[in-house]
Amino acid sequence: MSSAAEKKPLTSDDAERGAPALARTKFRLENVCCEGETRLAKRTLADVPGVADVKVNVVGRVAYVSHHTDVITSAEICDKLNGVNLGASVEAAAASVDAALDPPDYKTLGFLALLAGAFAAGLALGSERALLGVVALGCLPLFRDAAGAAAGGRLDVNVLMLVAVAGALALGDVADAATVCVVASAAKAAEHDCMRRVRNALAEVACGDGRDAARRPDGSSVDADELVAGDVVVVRAGERVPVDGVVTKGKAAVDESSLTGESAPVQKAKGDGVSRGTVATQGFVEVACSRARDADGAAEMARLVAEAQASTTRSQDLIGNFAAVFTPLVLAAAMSAGVLVSVRVGLVLLVLACPCALVLAAPIVVVSSLGAAAKRGIVVKSAAALEALAAVDLVCADKTGTLTQGRCRVAAGGCVGDDAAASALSDDVKRVDVVPGAGVAGDVAGCHVRVGTADHCEVGPDAGWAPPPRGGATTLFVDVDDEVGLALSVLDPARAEAPGALAALRALGLGLAVLTGDKREVVDAVLAEIGTLAGGLGDVDVRAACTPADKLAYVRAARAKRRVVLFVGDGINDAPALAAADVGVAMGAGGTAMAVDAADVAIMTDDLACLPAAVALGQAATAAIGQNVVLSVAFKLAVVAAAFAYDVPLWVAVSADLASLLAVVANGSRPMWAGR
Repeated sequence: MSSAAEKKPLTSDDAERGAPALARTKFRLENVCCEGETRLAKRTLADVPGVADVKVNVVGRVAYVSHHTDVITSAEICDKLNGVNLGASVEAAAASVDAALDPPDYKTLGFLALLAGAFAAGLALGSERALLGVVALGCLPLFRDAAGAAAGGRLDVNVLMLVAVAGALALGDVADAATVCVVASAAKAAEHDCMRRVRNALAEVACGDGRDAARRPDGSSVDADELVAGDVVVVRAGERVPVDGVVTKGKAAVDESSLTGESAPVQKAKGDGVSRGTVATQGFVEVACSRARDADGAAEMARLVAEAQASTTRSQDLIGNFAAVFTPLVLAAAMSAGVLVSVRVGLVLLVLACPCALVLAAPIVVVSSLGAAAKRGIVVKSAAALEALAAVDLVCADKTGTLTQGRCRVAAGGCVGDDAAASALSDDVKRVDVVPGAGVAGDVAGCHVRVGTADHCEVGPDAGWAPPPRGGATTLFVDVDDEVGLALSVLDPARAEAPGALAALRALGLGLAVLTGDKREVVDAVLAEIGTLAGGLGDVDVRAACTPADKLAYVRAARAKRRVVLFVGDGINDAPALAAADVGVAMGAGGTAMAVDAADVAIMTDDLACLPAAVALGQAATAAIGQNVVLSVAFKLAVVAAAFAYDVPLWVAVSADLASLLAVVANGSRPMWAGR
């Protein structure tokens, strides 16, 4: 994915200046089209001193290599990859969407038009000599690519096509040989263009700012990549925010859907934070940059998504292992059929031996699904996490900040004594003492003030103020010099989207559990409110007064019973359970950094509806991989069956191979086009 933001790779010179010795460099691999080249890239670098890790994204045609720059530089890695004809080059960050997009390959399209024109003319004239010219012309790129594959020790589709053409000529069928050349060239052009469109769609997700320059308050322009912390830029209606920053002047409505998935614009005024890639739909603001673009939130999100797309699932590994033996088996069958049945049947099987569609069945789905998740503000950190989402059967949720807003509001209040409490809330506090889970105490204007629970403030039943009957509320008291002056009933309301989100999880057939450190009556009140709006939640396993250790123990016990557990939370106390679950999901917008780091999935918005959307996406991805495996095989099996019953031309086999590949790409890329 050419648009993912990447830092400039370190070199050995950087290491000498004291820079970190371990770098993660992004390489463009122009000649990668299937799992065979992916394995070749990994095998080439597997035993190279200084290379720590290699990940290849076959759809994006990129590789991420972690290497010790004081042992091997990025240029040396490029040389090794190019030694096996992978077309490697170090890829710098794209400054805008336009710079990240792959343009159409007009050279290939022009060659195809010339070849097709010559073929049509040869058929119209009935000239065998003209068709032989088409064969000679069409075999040139096949020879070139086959030689490159052979240099890397690979037997690819180009070799198979050349053998098929030679076989057709040996049988005296020049027209069939020419047809194979034309269809093979059309297949390659169609495949490259289809994959180019997928890569460009992914680029738009990861490089959504689309802006090369920013405007300063004095009207001058500056390259957005040159902005540093403290620089001030102007953003007007219709313009994108070029960097993360804070509004210093003006007001604007900002569309944050590119990062959060929330369609409604958010009002921004002085002191509010804004994120790179969001769009000002109304108004005018001046923004002070908080950090450079290569270190901002959008860049981090793009990096996580891009590297996740280069990871693999278990099913992808299984398919790859099968494909490694698929081609030799079909070749053996082709030779046997050529001897026992007919040469033509053997050639048909030979053409169908290419496993490109099969090995692309999983990667295209994974890459598209991760990109689609990013569009909604859901960062899935690995392909394995996407696969695990599909298998989840139990969702465990924290309450505070996950099912609720995490921001208490006053539900009711009343003065018990005089007005001393009012002044106590506004003056400076000294000698603060915090009692976890109970309250705080300190000296204010010469008075000793305590704020907290009834036990903390030593409030008896005759305090003179009773809490309201509404369930789920917590009563806090303000005590001044051992006399209660104010009582507040505070409530952490449920998220507005919680009823719909939990109902959607139920509709997906998942069990629900709530693990919280709060009191049981508070949890029951929140669930009753959610359940009423959701039309009922069914059985929910509620565990109240849980410590982090209790949450961890619950997750481990559920997994020991062979449940596939998803845990969703946002606090530091959720980190152990997030790490222990099969899938940990952090509410990233308001969650702690520790929770986000421990999770497999981060929801970069306050929208809890993204949780069932992530699970549904995982289930859809798994289903699409299965569909792709069927599609990749079905076309070929149909032609094989026909070949034994009828005299099937070779171009039909080539067309079936192309059809299976295009069907796999179209079906696998559906998540990227959904909602467009």
